[in-house]
Amino acid sequence: MNQPTSIHLDKNQATTLWTRFNTPLSRSRNKQTICRRLTMLLASALLCACETTSFNDTAYPYVINSEKMATQAVDKIIIAHVNFGGPSKHYLRDYEKTIDKEVKAQLESGGYTIASNALFRKAWRDAVRKYGEPFNPVTSQINPRAFKRVVYTAINTLKEQTDIKAVVFTDLIERQIAFGHHINRSAKWDGVSRKPKIKGAGTGISQGFDWSQTVPAASLSVTIYHVDGQRLFQSIGGLEVTRQLDPNKGGNGRFVRRDKLFTSHSNVRQGVNFALHPFVPMKGYPEKK
Repeated sequence: MNQPTSIHLDKNQATTLWTRFNTPLSRSRNKQTICRRLTMLLASALLCACETTSFNDTAYPYVINSEKMATQAVDKIIIAHVNFGGPSKHYLRDYEKTIDKEVKAQLESGGYTIASNALFRKAWRDAVRKYGEPFNPVTSQINPRAFKRVVYTAINTLKEQTDIKAVVFTDLIERQIAFGHHINRSAKWDGVSRKPKIKGAGTGISQGFDWSQTVPAASLSVTIYHVDGQRLFQSIGGLEVTRQLDPNKGGNGRFVRRDKLFTSHSNVRQGVNFALHPFVPMKGYPEKK
């Protein structure tokens, strides 16, 4: 699972970068009966509420630099063409543009202007030629020194040559989740709940199927840096389970890769909502009390 890299590139570090949730027993029988009925009604109402909402308290603990955003207006931004961590899994890369399209739409609805990332692309290429590739595909490891230099050079170019205020990195990452043995059979991660996809309509599932096994799921990690090198925001939102259950595989059934992902726009929209909140406020976000 790719984990988002946390690197603080503030102004002081820039120079060394080349150095980051009674009832009392004496109550009457009538009162007990009323109490039981009220309890049942309240429990039913709570159950309905739980079933009709599709997000939960697994929301990722976002980080936002409110002080920085309050002192310097962040109105014009770009969406980077590269990940802030390592590259996404191969099977997720074909969907990066689909997710970025929704990210762009939500940022614009939040009042931000999305500029072209052409200059950032060029500056990134030039920095890679000078300092080396930040990610080694052979070892699947990030070179921290090269990564810091390349990121700093690319965003500093924006600072010196444009009026762009921040860079948005959007990483499709893989999580490991489980549906568990509870009645609803819903997997919950990074704020969302998803039911399993079953391959083959009307096909029964064996009672011996192991629901506790882990399954890959996709989430969106968003990291936003100001062009002066300070991190403004970081969060993650759950998108979709990337496997479906094939009851005809392996005796009791088996999870297999889905042919197509992100076909539900409502799932994509919700996941991006979580990943951007509160940089772009999400309606009905489950705030902890």
